[in-house]
Amino acid sequence: MKLNFHSWLKSTIGHDSEELNLPNEVKTVGDLATHLAARHESAASIFEIPEALRYVIDRRYVTPDHELGDAVSVDIYPPVTGG
Repeated sequence: MKLNFHSWLKSTIGHDSEELNLPNEVKTVGDLATHLAARHESAASIFEIPEALRYVIDRRYVTPDHELGDAVSVDIYPPVTGG
């Protein structure tokens, strides 16, 4: 599965995308966020609050309880601020 990180999340993690073979226990977007929190300590605090992020699976916005199924790509957008 290809993961794409956007906005300040990509600079916090250190790259804008990665390819992962997920473990069998990662079934939902929320599970993915938990997996990414352990994988990327620099962004763990935001991944530990999966509802704070926005997820797009194969060009469709989804919620943390959404099943990953056979998703090809997941885009992850952090919260943004304006001014």
